[in-house]
Amino acid sequence: MNSFKGLVQKEWLIGKSTLLWLLVAQVGFVFISFLVSKYLEVAGLFYMCTWVILFLQPFIMFSLIFGCLNYEGKTQLWIHNPQSAAILLGSKLLSSVLFQVVSILFASCLVIVAFKVPTSYFQQDFQVGNITELGGLLQIGGVMTAVSIGIAVLMMFLWVVYHALARIQFIKNIRWLLVSLLFIGMVLLKNWVGHTMVYQKLDDIWAVPAFSGSSFSLSQAKLEFYIESGGNISLLTSGLDVIGLVILFLASCWLLDRKIEV
Repeated sequence: MNSFKGLVQKEWLIGKSTLLWLLVAQVGFVFISFLVSKYLEVAGLFYMCTWVILFLQPFIMFSLIFGCLNYEGKTQLWIHNPQSAAILLGSKLLSSVLFQVVSILFASCLVIVAFKVPTSYFQQDFQVGNITELGGLLQIGGVMTAVSIGIAVLMMFLWVVYHALARIQFIKNIRWLLVSLLFIGMVLLKNWVGHTMVYQKLDDIWAVPAFSGSSFSLSQAKLEFYIESGGNISLLTSGLDVIGLVILFLASCWLLDRKIEV
């Protein structure tokens, strides 16, 4: 446990500067959209760009986990590391999730602050209606976090497979193509399974009310954003998705435990 805690602290120290730059970039994006909206006198552009930050959060997770893995790949510290791959990869995943949560909370605060700016500052007779408050923002943030964890685990698996293929000399130079095909195949397989009758029947088992989506509309004189509730999510199929991610994580650990040369 002390080793795992130490690795998480190490990842935090290494990645905090990256996180800071990502937060600064979010502020910069909002500020630039503010100036452009003021110059063009289009209020909807500013509020719409503010929302974009929330929906880009999974890409932030992708950047964070890729940065962690790329750092290890360059330093090659883990080849002779006595810790298990589960501890090494788990620390990276946990630290990236913590970074992601900080980023989502920060983005949510930016949205709240941005929507306190009067619309008259940009454009006369413009209305902003049905904007979600903190509870709805946190709900969206929870969905983004779940999506981000899935992306992080998949990214970790593909990265480990990529370096595992380096041990096979005759495909070493085309491993990027094989990994790309593997990714496409996994996406197609998931999509096919999701549309089978068996899966759709399982999706109706243990269904509980949950956040179902959102709707967005923007016109010249009005901006509306709705959070739609009342949909259901199956605990069974969600559990199967979690099991799939666990299998990918364990497969990554197994490959890494074989001391992949990176």
